[in-house]
Amino acid sequence: MLTGYAGQLRIDVSLTDKEGRLFTDKIRLICLQMPCFTKEADACENHFERWIYILKNMEILDRMPWAAQNAVFQRLAEVAEVSKLSKEERLEYDHALKRYRDTLNAMTGAEQKGRAEGIEQGKLDTARKLKSMNVMTVEQIAEATGVDLETVNSPKL
Repeated sequence: MLTGYAGQLRIDVSLTDKEGRLFTDKIRLICLQMPCFTKEADACENHFERWIYILKNMEILDRMPWAAQNAVFQRLAEVAEVSKLSKEERLEYDHALKRYRDTLNAMTGAEQKGRAEGIEQGKLDTARKLKSMNVMTVEQIAEATGVDLETVNSPKL
């Protein structure tokens, strides 16, 4: 315990000179005396108290409380689990994570490519229909659909 602060969980500290004048407002320290935090998991009322509870009890927790309620706590639980892995398990985990991310990137790229192709096909289908209706000039069809004039003029369309 810090001298003069018995029983106080949080202590805000600022740097001052010997006369007590604020030295800088750029540096502020927050000291937390973990032994002063005595709440149990079900008594924690806000995120601050939940963070303090988890930090104080991280070594003995089998699972993280509140993980389902808040993505931040869920991410903390994931990081804590990874930090317990042996060197071999960590290498295997990192390799699996890389494969997962590579697959996710490939799927995202394929999805974007598929959408672009679908949009382009839709433009061509619209241009084809407009051309078959004979209600617009090829220039108007090209402008309306975004298909180039050469393609609209093409007999293949």
